[in-house]
Amino acid sequence: MALEAVKFEPSMDSFVGAALGVMRALGEEFEPDEVWGLSGLAFRTQVHRTLAPDGLFPRQWDRTYTKVMERLGYGAMAGLRDFFYTEDDISYLRSGWRRNIGLHLEQGLPAIAYGLHGPAFGIIHGLDESGQRYLVSTRFDGHLDEPVHFNELGIQDPPRVFVLIPTGPLPGYDRKQSARAVLGEAAGLLAGREPEEAAEAAAPPPDLALGLDAFEAWAEALDARSVIPPWGAAYTAAYYMEARGQAAAFLRRSARSWTDAKEALESAAGRLEAQGQALEELAKLFPLREPQALEDAGRRRAARECLNRARAAQAVAQKHLQALPG
Repeated sequence: MALEAVKFEPSMDSFVGAALGVMRALGEEFEPDEVWGLSGLAFRTQVHRTLAPDGLFPRQWDRTYTKVMERLGYGAMAGLRDFFYTEDDISYLRSGWRRNIGLHLEQGLPAIAYGLHGPAFGIIHGLDESGQRYLVSTRFDGHLDEPVHFNELGIQDPPRVFVLIPTGPLPGYDRKQSARAVLGEAAGLLAGREPEEAAEAAAPPPDLALGLDAFEAWAEALDARSVIPPWGAAYTAAYYMEARGQAAAFLRRSARSWTDAKEALESAAGRLEAQGQALEELAKLFPLREPQALEDAGRRRAARECLNRARAAQAVAQKHLQALPG
């Protein structure tokens, strides 16, 4: 059993890539900047203090990613488990998801899951003849296409199993209203706030730096050569370069229909575009396959200058977005 035309779309944010593929399979056409923007992921600002890639994920997976799907016009069921009660707990969990995913596949509904061919999101779009292995589409399409056994869903170290299944279109969904809702949160997202966090939520983990503080933490990680893994320097720069480019495109798209906010949206787009350009320069300083570049003091100095420019551009963008009509 397999659904047709379900394919992961290349993206530095694997959830965005999976969501694009799933929505297109469900007959909903979105451009990449719309998914980046409507999801809010284009505006979030957070880095791990060692630039570890897992520091780029939102802090409230089940709430945040369910809300992402709602902003795209679909209800969803989601479950996250980042601890296990017993050695057998993960097996029971995976078996439960196997049944649930199978039932929804029969209804033509694919699933987004974490930990398919690695620590990233991908799409489950079918089962093989045995009914025991998921047919998947991930960022490794064309290089690693093998089915994934249901008992290998997620990762065990650190423990994390997450599945999200779209359940159907939301009645009365309006894409422009959804855009305005996320734009109302954009300044806060740039500042490192997650609207899904409960008011009583504890402070974010100390290994994360948020908002404008993220740029200094980023520079300090490079200065101290405390980047783990070394390719995290290239990955983090490339991630935010794409995110901010897509954010600028989304803001300009929104400005065409929200005339009262056109000036503020265009100005914010220009600043985020400038930030993306600074991060593009940064990415070139630390190529993915050249970890030794971190040892070059000249590159580290140039990186700090890029990050200072990126921080300044974001500070101005936040002010423009704070000025949007209520």
